[in-house]
This record gives sequence, C-alpha cells and structure tokens, in this order.
Amino acid sequence: MGTEPTTQHPPAPDGAGPLVAEVDVLVVGAGLSGIGAACHLRREVPGRSVLVLEARDAIGGTWDLFRYPGVRSDSDINTLSYSFRRWRGDAVIADGATILDYIRTTAAEHGVDRLVRFGRRVLAACWSSADARWEVEVERAGGGRERYRSRFLYLNTGYFRYDRGHTPELPGLDRFAGPVVHPQR
Repeated sequence: MGTEPTTQHPPAPDGAGPLVAEVDVLVVGAGLSGIGAACHLRREVPGRSVLVLEARDAIGGTWDLFRYPGVRSDSDINTLSYSFRRWRGDAVIADGATILDYIRTTAAEHGVDRLVRFGRRVLAACWSSADARWEVEVERAGGGRERYRSRFLYLNTGYFRYDRGHTPELPGLDRFAGPVVHPQR
C-alpha cells in the first residue's frame, strides 16, 4: 500500500456510516504523542499509509486546550521533546504556548498536519481476525458517522476528557458565593 489512504465509499453495515479510508496505521489523537507517532511513522516506514483522527478542531491536544495564564509543563521540555527534533529553546520548563508551537511546527515540517482529520471522535473500534483489520467507527463534529479501517490502531488520547473536565464533588460548593473556575472552561 502507498503512502496515501485508500478512499472507498461502499454501503455502510447497520447504519454505521460510509467507509472513508483504509490505511496501514490509524493514529487517534493529534496531541504531543499522536503527532510524534505519526512523524515517526512517516520517517521510519515512509511507504505505509497513515491517517490521524482528532476529535477537536486543532493540533496540540492538552497544549491547545489549556490556555489559561501561566500554564506550563511540570516536566522539563527535553523529556517531552521528540528524539528526531530535539528542543532547541532556552527554557527548560516551557510554557504552554511554546510547547503548542513546537508540536504544530513539528507536524508541519513532517507533513503530518495534512494527515489529520479534525472533528472525528472515535466511538468504537473492533478487530476482525478474518480481515486482519481494525474497523473504527467515528462521529463527525457536524453530525453523521464514518468508518475507517486499518492494519494497526495507535491510540494517543491522553488522560484528559476534552469535552468536559473532571469536577470533584466539593461539600458546600453550592453555598460558596465566589466564582468557581474550571481550567478546562
């Protein structure tokens, strides 16, 4: 298979949506890890087709979501940086905007930004031993569903739920008179 996804539109089984593409590797998540995985794949196995699915409308994951003043990494940037594109900045503990720029620039330099399908939230993934393929059901942001097939499924979704952050139960919060601020909102 070549480096571009195979596009097909056969009828969808059970109303799951049309088959949009069949690729060698389907990467889920366009944050730091997903972009890194896609870049590695492009570098190490350039003859394989790769596609990245991202539920949100931007590359960057956590670093795109969290934009509050002072957001930064709690790890040194050398630990987070990619082995194929080492960090060259002066800061050891980088702020969120700098990390976001690093991710987006890396994606653009390796052509991975063109492989991302935005607004694609994965609903289910099912392995078929008979076909030796993953079948992935996706919900589009504007409505409707699609299916993707791949030989390898690479999940890079992180540990934050982007559509709503964890909000712990705090006794007495209903009596608190001040503003309640959630960093994800």
